[in-house]
Amino acid sequence: MGIIDRIILSIYTFLLAFLSIVVILLSLRLIPLEVAGTSLAYVYGQWEASLVGAVFFLVSIRLLLAGLRSRKVKDTIVHHNDIGDVHISLTAVENLVEKVARHIRGVRGIKVKVSLVGQEITVKLNAVVSPESHVPTVASDIQSRVHEYIKNTVGIELADVQVMVENISNDFKTKQRVE
Repeated sequence: MGIIDRIILSIYTFLLAFLSIVVILLSLRLIPLEVAGTSLAYVYGQWEASLVGAVFFLVSIRLLLAGLRSRKVKDTIVHHNDIGDVHISLTAVENLVEKVARHIRGVRGIKVKVSLVGQEITVKLNAVVSPESHVPTVASDIQSRVHEYIKNTVGIELADVQVMVENISNDFKTKQRVE
């Protein structure tokens, strides 16, 4: 349920709580019947009241559908074995790919996106490489190491490992020395 639906639900709940308090007060005879009768008589024949009723009806339908809507299941890799199923999230695979790529010589920074298309996994990496590195060699090294590591760790073959060198930079994140 999105933030808009939550806001609408809050307003809707507040108005229904108010209406329920009015019904409780009427049933306990704390509000005279004449007050309720004149209020209902005022509503009779007013197009504005039908508009408010229509809005409440549409909000009810929207909230009902929002509540029934199923949550999107995150894409996972499923391994079947004798004991049961093992699900590995794509976020876990992204973290593994990032770990491997960061430890490759010449890589200064890396951003990873893993996607599942059918039964195949595609890895897209945006890398920042150091200027003293041979870019095609570093990119090839990233591809081969990521492919082998995921194959050995997760147990799947990657369909594609795409490397995009975004920048060539010598920037290091240096730690401040305390003297």
